[in-house]
Amino acid sequence: MAESSRDPERDPRWDAVRAAARRRVPTPPGLVDRVLRAVTRGRRTAAGDGGRAVTGHLVRAIAADHAPDGVLVSAVAVEDGVVQVHVTVRSGVAAGPAAEALRQAVTAGLSRRLGVTPAVNVHVVAAGPGTAFPRSGDLA
Repeated sequence: MAESSRDPERDPRWDAVRAAARRRVPTPPGLVDRVLRAVTRGRRTAAGDGGRAVTGHLVRAIAADHAPDGVLVSAVAVEDGVVQVHVTVRSGVAAGPAAEALRQAVTAGLSRRLGVTPAVNVHVVAAGPGTAFPRSGDLA
């Protein structure tokens, strides 16, 4: 019981924690972009007639189903009726043709599912030999 009543911040091992807290740590490259993409993921905007809505969730599902091999959907956003899809491309994949194929597939998928054809932009935001891809079971 005496052990649990002690103030843990008086423990000498906390000196290392305090020293680390005083050091300025730079923001890792790309962190701000990843956070902004995560915040915009799933945003909702009306597009088309009849009150149908294109959602980031629907766009992500369609894009993930149609992404060519070596292309991973990193983020999606729907703003002002325009769909933005950010992808990561594995080294060796022709980014331009892969992005265009995905753009066409997302446009066609939204047309089939909702009867609307909003503008769709696909942006390659990362590429290279060190690009890590999760196993398909890890994708949410």
